Amino acid sequence: MEVRVIGANNLPSRNNSHQEETRHTCFLIDGVLGLDMGSLSSSLSQEEQGRILAVLITHRHFDHIRDIPSLALMTLEDPRQIDLYSLQETLDGVHAHLIDGDVYPDFTKKLTDAPPKYRLLPVRPWEWYDVLDYQVKPIPQPHPVPVVGYIVKSSAGGCIAYTGDTGGDLMPFFRDESAPEVLFADVTFPDRLENVAKLTGHMTPNLLKKELEGALEAGVNLPRIVAVHISSQNHHEVVGEIDEVATELGIDLGAGKQDMVVAV
Repeated sequence: MEVRVIGANNLPSRNNSHQEETRHTCFLIDGVLGLDMGSLSSSLSQEEQGRILAVLITHRHFDHIRDIPSLALMTLEDPRQIDLYSLQETLDGVHAHLIDGDVYPDFTKKLTDAPPKYRLLPVRPWEWYDVLDYQVKPIPQPHPVPVVGYIVKSSAGGCIAYTGDTGGDLMPFFRDESAPEVLFADVTFPDRLENVAKLTGHMTPNLLKKELEGALEAGVNLPRIVAVHISSQNHHEVVGEIDEVATELGIDLGAGKQDMVVAV
């Protein structure tokens, strides 16, 4: 299983003198399965987009669904359908406010001689689903709107997890019988903005540290943890604090980067 980090930040920005390019957080697994769609289409070539067969969406906030229309338009002449999996509330929101036939075409309807581009497939928390050559379990997370993270197991071997946006409650990922080898975790704000993080349902390095300390005290074997959804405005500050947590706890924890590849 190969996971490509398409984006590792909460906002997009171009290269400048003090910071590399940043993109909305999303991932591509083995070139065929997407995890969120904030920059999934805009960061891939036409050929790469044409290989995507399914996407797991964590929730309906715009930075996680932005590229749904553009992926459909880029692959519209390809007769293969793309399956979008998420909570029913998320799919309803996407259908009602983004691909509603007004803002963008309704890609769940037939627009060409090919079948409708998207199939919207609801999932329920805690249940396993077969998606392509993977098994997928949605894990509910605390956030202002309904969110699920995902555990993804490949039939070829390897297991990873992604929290989506979360205010905490990582223990279900650590204790799952599938034992994910890597957890991609939301660490958005620096510690000085902890109040903002709690208000908006995100984590800081210190809030993550408390989660990890609780897991270690419970005797849990922690996976490798890759921090994502990092604030573009405070990128270096957050990364520095993440490195401090890794040193203090002596664990495999680091910040994600655009286009990094994680093999499991």
